[in-house]
Amino acid sequence: MQKEDLEAIRQDISSMLRRSSAPKPNLPKDEFKALTNLRNKPELTILRADKGNATVVMDTSDYNFKIQELLSDVSTYKKVKNDPTNNTLKTTSDLIKKHSEKLNLDVKSIIPTCAKPPKLCGLPKIHKPNAPLRPIVSQIDSPTYRLAQHLANILSPLKGHTRAHTKDSYQFVSEIKDLHLADNETMVSFDVQSLFTCLPVEDCISIVTRRLEENNMPVEYAVLLRHCLTSGYLLWKEEFYKQVDGVAMGSPVSPIVADIYMEDFEEKALLTSPIKPRFYKRYVDDTFTILPLDKVTAFLDHLNSLNSKIQFTMELEANNSLAFLDVLVIRNPDNTLSHTVYRKKTHTDRYLNGDSHHHPSQLATVGKSLFQRARGICDSKHLAAELQHVKQVLHDNKLRVPRLRHSERVKPATVERVPAVLPYVRGVTDKIGYILKRASIKTYFKPPKKISQFLPSVKCNIPLQDAGVYKLDCECGLSYIGQTKRSVKTRVKEHIADVKNRRSGKSAVCEHVQDRPRHYIRFDRPQILAKEHRFLPRMIREAIEIKKHPNFNREDGWVLPSAWDPIINKIKSQPKHTTARLHDTKGIKDEQSVKKGSLASVRELEVSPKGLIPGPHCPGILQASTYT
Repeated sequence: MQKEDLEAIRQDISSMLRRSSAPKPNLPKDEFKALTNLRNKPELTILRADKGNATVVMDTSDYNFKIQELLSDVSTYKKVKNDPTNNTLKTTSDLIKKHSEKLNLDVKSIIPTCAKPPKLCGLPKIHKPNAPLRPIVSQIDSPTYRLAQHLANILSPLKGHTRAHTKDSYQFVSEIKDLHLADNETMVSFDVQSLFTCLPVEDCISIVTRRLEENNMPVEYAVLLRHCLTSGYLLWKEEFYKQVDGVAMGSPVSPIVADIYMEDFEEKALLTSPIKPRFYKRYVDDTFTILPLDKVTAFLDHLNSLNSKIQFTMELEANNSLAFLDVLVIRNPDNTLSHTVYRKKTHTDRYLNGDSHHHPSQLATVGKSLFQRARGICDSKHLAAELQHVKQVLHDNKLRVPRLRHSERVKPATVERVPAVLPYVRGVTDKIGYILKRASIKTYFKPPKKISQFLPSVKCNIPLQDAGVYKLDCECGLSYIGQTKRSVKTRVKEHIADVKNRRSGKSAVCEHVQDRPRHYIRFDRPQILAKEHRFLPRMIREAIEIKKHPNFNREDGWVLPSAWDPIINKIKSQPKHTTARLHDTKGIKDEQSVKKGSLASVRELEVSPKGLIPGPHCPGILQASTYT
């Protein structure tokens, strides 16, 4: 686009924003108060269920006990003394650089600049007795996360080529519609117990290596895969655990590896089995099988004899029906099979609420997807009942029933442009979408905040460990606004070293302290203004924050177009609302004793893995992760 066109778009959006105001909150005061009360109850843990879209409220002590039970399995987890993040990141970087030329790897996009440890959480399986937890290790921003994403894309074509593989529920339904059971046959489902944590890693690597060779692909991918699978570790309650065996549920490459392993496993199982199932389909670790009733136990024993770690349980058809994925398969009196949508007893039928602050197109998608699933899974005998159920569900969730379109309109040809992603603010960003649409720019909307974000996260949080834009306040009322692609903790540590070693030419913070010896930089209270690892959004946000706050920066950073100045000035004129969350305020006995002088106090500050901590002469330092 021409510069004149871009400036016209900016002027239109700027003018619209100056005239706009935020919509009223859609959460009633009593509900918001209830959420606030729940957030202030550390004795309760609130999280979603493993399946069924249910919300679970547990005693924190029970949740912690169940997590500790999982971690006490020494065959899977081993406690380590130190944080393995830096060592794992260095090993990952060295491996990527070593094989980058042969594998044509984009080093910058695969090596993270701000690595964080994987974090453990558990999702309660409320459909099982005593609600055991399913361990989920969030790998986002971990040292191997981007590499695992790349390997998942590379290895994905290696799976799904066996006769037993089924892609999804729709393919499964098409494969069973013409089946006719014999009187002595039964439907049975075999399921692997805790597949991911029980996968034999060395066997997985060997199988993947063989598949790579068979497909004339570089075996160096197996070297990178070995690193991803064997360097697994996690953080729980400020303690680190190494995963001894198995793969982490949460790594992008884990489902691919599990699928490839199970394909190899089932080929051997079916080839060596004295009992040949007439029908056998599998989705990851869950199978749908048709066997003679008197042969079921023998076939289960055969599966469990192949590998001591891979053990199956089975479920026989009950009341002439058996569930597989989200399909309920029903045996008819004439031994033909019917099928309809299956929901667990614990399923809540809870979806996006029609009053929630989401873009209308996203609300409409709920009904469309439910109707599409009903038509794709149900046979003619059960379709009407399922559609009626869906309509009632939509009514209960205050959602509209989608209209059926017999013919789709032909969309006019448009110029392909990079789409815009905006938080949805009713009456504001949707208007921006209309402006961008005139320039052939498509807009995707995301919710600005979800209810779950009002509540404490079950994942461990290490303060100041994100990349982004940050603020350091001085007692004089001015601030320093900075941005970093590494962790804010690391950057603050460098500012402290600059002041301590009087590197004024390198640091605006040090220069400010030296010019005003009695001023005190609040290194104990750094604020994260925005978490952002992408370069351009980070630079733009820094420039905006510099304009918003009185500062002693030596430069403004990214040059913003003048069209945005009226918007920023309007923000500056509004009352400031600080929503600071201080993670640790213990040990603050006498704040004035911390403020003895900038250089004197800074010399006593150190940085530990847990954040900023006081030196021997400082009574206490706040660990803060704040934003305004």
